[in-house]
Amino acid sequence: MARKANIAKEEIIEACWKLIEGNTFPNIPRLSQYFKELDGRGCSNTTLLNGINDWEEAYREYQESEVKDIGEQLTPSFKRFERDVVQSLSVLLDEKVHAYEQQMSLRKEALEGRGDSLSQALIASEAQLEQTLDALQLSQANEQQLQTQKDQLAERLDHALARNRVLEKEQAEASAKLHEADTKLSQAQVDLAKQDQTIQMLNDALMGAQQQIELLQKQNNSQYEHLLDKALHDLQDLAKTLKPSKSDA
Repeated sequence: MARKANIAKEEIIEACWKLIEGNTFPNIPRLSQYFKELDGRGCSNTTLLNGINDWEEAYREYQESEVKDIGEQLTPSFKRFERDVVQSLSVLLDEKVHAYEQQMSLRKEALEGRGDSLSQALIASEAQLEQTLDALQLSQANEQQLQTQKDQLAERLDHALARNRVLEKEQAEASAKLHEADTKLSQAQVDLAKQDQTIQMLNDALMGAQQQIELLQKQNNSQYEHLLDKALHDLQDLAKTLKPSKSDA
């Protein structure tokens, strides 16, 4: 267990500098760990906090001093850079002004030498304008003609659409009639099939009746022959009974 002992403020400030040199910002837990590892001493958090506050003040003054020194070192360089920039801008500005003056001079000479050519250009422009107006009138006439053709085509299109609607209606009616005819034809085919089935049933019944008639005829013929044989036999017996006996003779 760490022994309690007083730690001087100077020691705390020195410990803060060592921590910051190791890229570790001082705080109460880090300082407590530092002194514990150093010699096992400890103190109150208030003592550590007071030492940290004093160190932060010294550290802030140190940073301000560092910034001031850097500023003093860079000031000559900044001033030299400023002079170089101003000088370069002055040279560039002079070159631009000189080039502009030359350009204006050349433009003035060109304007003075083009006085006659401007008159010729004006005449040519008027001729070109007249040609343009003629072309515009021709274009307007063509546009009017195209508009007339467009109206005629639109009218023909309306007639074609109306005729198409009539044809579509007639086609729909024809399709309905065709569907109705198909339905009737299907029903007629069904009725015909039923009729064929009925005829077949009648034919089968007729054949059965004929077979029964033939069977009855065969049965009747056999029975008739049997009755005929029996009648002949009875007649023969009767005839025998009718012959005269020898005693009667």
